Amino acid sequence: MSYIKQILDYFFKHDIPENLKSRVYQRLSNPRDDSERDKALKQLWDEIDMDTSEDWEVSYNRIESVMHKKSNKNARLHSIQYWVRIAAVWLIPFIMMCTSGYFFISSINSDEVGEPEISYVQYYAELGRREQVTLPDGSKVWLNSGSTLIYPSTFTMAERGVYLNGEGFFEVTKDAEHPFVVNTRFLKMRVLGTTFNVSAYPDDKQVKTTLETGALKVSLLNDTTISYYLKPDDQLVYIPSTNKVECVKVKASDYSDWRMGGLFFNNTDFEYAMQIIERTYGVKVHIRTSVYNKQKIYVHYNKHESLEDVFHILKLMIPELDYRISGKEVYIE
Repeated sequence: MSYIKQILDYFFKHDIPENLKSRVYQRLSNPRDDSERDKALKQLWDEIDMDTSEDWEVSYNRIESVMHKKSNKNARLHSIQYWVRIAAVWLIPFIMMCTSGYFFISSINSDEVGEPEISYVQYYAELGRREQVTLPDGSKVWLNSGSTLIYPSTFTMAERGVYLNGEGFFEVTKDAEHPFVVNTRFLKMRVLGTTFNVSAYPDDKQVKTTLETGALKVSLLNDTTISYYLKPDDQLVYIPSTNKVECVKVKASDYSDWRMGGLFFNNTDFEYAMQIIERTYGVKVHIRTSVYNKQKIYVHYNKHESLEDVFHILKLMIPELDYRISGKEVYIE
């Protein structure tokens, strides 16, 4: 049994003293252990008895206590029953978000020595929904399905820092004396006043930030010596598995069209397109064939297309596509 697996087994199945909780999360958040950690998390999922919610409640309470969550009337919080019903593909990214979000909060509070502890709001856009959030400084954030935004109830520091897990479009209120900083698991974006899109779902193979207006400074969390400066219609793509960065020219508005109900696939892998459809419509897509492994999709849907219309158009593009929609389940043969 790996060291990571031993930690996870003990952490999820036993009471842990407060002084050990931070050490557990520090170990889990080490980027060098991503592969081993994810494998251990998946194995842990397989060992949990899905017929009872007891283990789930213990696990959830541990995560919640370490995160030091504070309730807010605007926060969209999950119930235990919701997590029991969903698949491992949603649980594992949630745990990854917790580790990163926890250390984002901890790092800010550690800078405020002698000051009252800052309270935070966690806002979650449920699967199949998009949400708009107004921050304390008047900045606006649109959250895509399955995304979480963590931000202080008031901005009191030199920088206006927030944490994003998932996808969000930011319309930042200009304040030259207090730069706005968006933190994700791998990237950090710094602006004064601008509009840009960030896609940083923890289960995606790529992290993307796309600038519409203004200017954007992007840096990698694992290498702060190099910064990338984006101009309008620039897109930065970071691949965590290879640590590679690519900057390309795009039509930026295509990548934020989701906030108005649009859906855009730009030479997208079939499997990844199905993941986006899952988030957008709150469904589960079961791919029961490898026929479409190399299939690419390029299509820009009209706003607010129904799930049925989305697959109907895919069928026109891929005539051999065999699919069946049953409630919240989609089966592809």
